[in-house]
This record gives sequence, C-alpha cells and structure tokens, in this order.
Amino acid sequence: MRILVIQQKMIGDVLISSLLCKNLKLWNPNIHVDFVVNRHTLDVIRHNPYIDEVVIFEDHFKKNKFGLFQFLLHRRKQKYDYIIDVYGKLESFLICLFTPATQKIGYKKALSPLFYDNEIKILKVQDDALQLSIKDRLRLLAPIMGDFPKNSEVEIHLTPEEIEISRKRLDAVLGKGKKAIMVSALGSSENKTYPFEYMAQLMDTAFRTTNLQFILNYRPDQEGLIDLLINQLQPTTQKAVMKSLTPNSLRDYMATAYHCIAAVGNEGGAINIAKALNKPTFAIFSPLIDPSGWHTEIHNKCMAVNLNAFFPNTIDYTKQRKLAKDTAKLEKLYKMLKPELFEKKWIGFFQSYTKI
Repeated sequence: MRILVIQQKMIGDVLISSLLCKNLKLWNPNIHVDFVVNRHTLDVIRHNPYIDEVVIFEDHFKKNKFGLFQFLLHRRKQKYDYIIDVYGKLESFLICLFTPATQKIGYKKALSPLFYDNEIKILKVQDDALQLSIKDRLRLLAPIMGDFPKNSEVEIHLTPEEIEISRKRLDAVLGKGKKAIMVSALGSSENKTYPFEYMAQLMDTAFRTTNLQFILNYRPDQEGLIDLLINQLQPTTQKAVMKSLTPNSLRDYMATAYHCIAAVGNEGGAINIAKALNKPTFAIFSPLIDPSGWHTEIHNKCMAVNLNAFFPNTIDYTKQRKLAKDTAKLEKLYKMLKPELFEKKWIGFFQSYTKI
C-alpha cells in the first residue's frame, strides 16, 4: 500500500501533520508513506522513521509556473492507494488532480468535491482537552484506519551527535550538565509578539524564581529587537541572558532546546518544536490565534495563557483577518494581557522544575 500525505507551508503545520505518517506506520509498518512539504520545513521531519520519502514542493513554484507544471507532470507518473491532503489549497488541489490514487481524502470545503472522494468536516468547537489542529488531522485517517487507536504525540528526531555537540556547547558556557530556559522572545510577526515590557517583567520573575540562565531564540536580523528587550530587563536578569548560545539554525534550536529545562514565550513554531521534544512549555497566545486549535493544556507540563481566558468573549476568533489589519486594536488587546493576571501560574510552572 502506498499513501501520499500533503502538507505545505509552515513549520508548525508540517510538524503536526507528521502525526499522520506516524499513525499510518503504527497501524501498518509495511505501507509506504510519502510526505509533500516545502523545503524550509525539512529540518522538523529530518530522520523521521515514519516517512519513506519526502517530496519537496519548492517555494518558487508559486511564481515559476513552468517549474510547477514539471512537478505536476512528474506526480502523474506516481500511483497511490490513498492521498491525504491536509493543506487543502490551490497547490495541493493540483497535486491531487494530477496524482493518480484510488481514494483522495481532504477537508470539506467549497471546491473539495472536485478533488476528493472522502470529505472530512473540520471541527469548530473543542469538545475535550486535545487541540483541534491534532484532532482534525487524525480524523483524516478514518477512511483508511477506521477506529484503530490514534497516537497524538508529535515527535522530533535528533541524532546522538547533534545532542552531544549541543551539550558540549552548553557545558562550555553554563557549566557541566547545567540547564537554561529557552525563551521564544519574538513571535513570527510583530502582531504575534508579546509586548517587550511585559516579556521583560516575566523574565525578571522567572530569574528570581529559578536563578537560571536564558537562551533567546531569534534570527540574526532580529538582534536589534532583542537588544530592546534585554535593555528592559533588570541588571541581574540581563547578565543571565547567554547571547553566545543563541541557536544559529533550526536544527541547532532543536538540539539546544533538548537540553533546556523548559521553553517559554510567544506561541508559535518554536514552542511546538519544544513540545515535540517533550519539554515543558509555557506559551503566550497572540489575540489573533485561537488556542483551542493549537494548545492542549497539561498542568505544569504544557501550559498557556490567552486573553479570552481572563476576559471571556473579548476576542471573536472568526474575525481574525479583520483584527490583523487593525494594529491599534490589536496592541490594545495585547496590553490587556498583563503579567499580573497569570503571575501565579507562571511562577508555579517554574517551581515545578526547579528548587528554590
């Protein structure tokens, strides 16, 4: 049996969709599973034992129509028993259209009957603790696996060499065997970044609680923004920021986070990666993101805060696009999520993993 899974675009999406490959292999280790992803997401599925072949959908296909056409022609030469289209947009519709398969599965949308044999309805309401982004994906497996038990634990696979190299690097700066706190100080965009004055307040509290060093995760071109954050920290907390340990690549981030006591900060790909590494996490959700889709709360293990939890119905997540364009309102909403609202939860999280 041959199965093609399609999930393009963002790192977090690809990571969670790798669960489909995992469950298919747990159900039947003898099937062949191919996974369509964008090149910039490859690091999160590198060394994944549940994927037989990675099919790269190049980013430039969006503009390079001839390259896209060649890619689609090559897909016509393949044949699968099933195609699972998690992405559900124009590019993946075309892959479904051109790739021969006995059955094609995807989410129910306006045009989906033209491309899929099995349409799966997307859940609108979280009816238990499991986040919808995982639950909806696992539902795509029903036409293949039926009621076979599904595994919801996302995995990232590091090599022993990666783990060892990272540990030696941390030992040289922190001391042998010592750990630090990984901080996702910046979101994927400005409108997904917790205000620096609040983030600085949280880091000061975390340092007083744990006396541990911080490793900040950011891109080289964001160093100016990081300096603005550091300048708002208390002097003792500033000294605890280990800029020399800043990860220099996605795999380096994974290997570094592997040795950290926890990963905290802005919700996004970095936090999702830490979860997949089985690290304790504390995520701060942007007013733009509905936590029911991306968070499964586990006390003192996988924790998060969002504005609606403190001020119910303040945010209508069905109007995300409109809110994203209203920067003044978005900033006002972010400013409502003051650290004092969840300081007890924040301190309790760190106290679970450190001795005072």
